[in-house]
Amino acid sequence: MEVKDYCKAMLAEVNAWKEKLDALKKVADSFSAAEKEKISPLIGQIEQEVAAAQARVDQLGNECPADWSPMKEELDDLFGTVGDSVDRAWRDFDRGWVDLEG
Repeated sequence: MEVKDYCKAMLAEVNAWKEKLDALKKVADSFSAAEKEKISPLIGQIEQEVAAAQARVDQLGNECPADWSPMKEELDDLFGTVGDSVDRAWRDFDRGWVDLEG
């Protein structure tokens, strides 16, 4: 895979995470103050992870190194972390909805 193709695919994923993050924030806005307080650190963490992923993809795209496998490995790990964080946030939100409705 070419570095430019990889970056294009990863940027699409970053943009998808940004959309999911915006959706998470909208859902959180409907939570009680106590629930918002619980979920706020997780949202902040995801925002930082998404920003880090965006920065690394931008760096890779700008530098275009001949051997980009170390950076690809780092990005793959980071993307796995962000994906796990987003999934965990939705699970927490689902539990929050159950708590609010219960």
